[in-house]
Amino acid sequence: MSQDKRKQRDYEDDDSEEEEIEQPINLHNKGDMEEEINLDFVFLDPNQKQFHSIKTFINGYLEGISFKSSELANIICDQVELGTMVGQEDEDNVFGFTTILNIGEIKSNAIGEILHYVDAKSQQYNKQHQQLQHILQTPKKVGLFINERILNLAPQLIPILHNQLREDINWLQKEDPNNSLTNLDYLLVITKCFKDNDQQKQTQKKSTSDLNDLIFQKFEDYIFLQKSFVSFRFLSEGSKQTQQVSDFMKTEQDGQICYRLIYLIQLKDYLAQIVNIEQYVQQ
Repeated sequence: MSQDKRKQRDYEDDDSEEEEIEQPINLHNKGDMEEEINLDFVFLDPNQKQFHSIKTFINGYLEGISFKSSELANIICDQVELGTMVGQEDEDNVFGFTTILNIGEIKSNAIGEILHYVDAKSQQYNKQHQQLQHILQTPKKVGLFINERILNLAPQLIPILHNQLREDINWLQKEDPNNSLTNLDYLLVITKCFKDNDQQKQTQKKSTSDLNDLIFQKFEDYIFLQKSFVSFRFLSEGSKQTQQVSDFMKTEQDGQICYRLIYLIQLKDYLAQIVNIEQYVQQ
């Protein structure tokens, strides 16, 4: 397996160029004057130099519950064949990433802890628990979809991140069709969403699954949820506590209540919805 699939794809396509996006970033100084700085974003294969950056993103993946995040970060960095990072040339830090891990093929305590978390929460909060449990009984058909980024990443980069992941899948099906990542049926997603306090008070007495009541930290979750096979949410543990947590793991902000959201979507539906992410950004 090539250790740089992105360069190999570019080499095979005579008309292609290295994927590079120039996105202006506006900064404000103390004098309230605007200074425009141009940053060149590039889309990269995973590598171990990104370990500390990736670990920072996933430290709060299970809402502050201790799990082997270093082990998971290593798995993400080592899976070169499928995974896309957005960063800057010659920099180790990344601003965001998407990846899919085959939960049935990876022998890892971290994956086991994540699946235990999902199962425990599903038993407690998911009316479709039996459906989810049935699908997870064939784990080699399920990919853990991890989609993390800084909060203020330019929206124009989001469709590209997902398109790059789709290209990874297409490339892998061609280069290594026997790879377990080419034979997935479902993606398992763990993410978060918010609800305004006022909205929460209005709806807490009635059961509602109206997506329009929710505020999504990653807007594409709203798009994917409409095609989800199983979904459920529950109040974040951090929202039940009065003690404030760190900014990165902050779960209650600006009068909003935080929920953890878990859903299952078919891989084919995820890929089909990427075009809607592009349209959403263009609106």
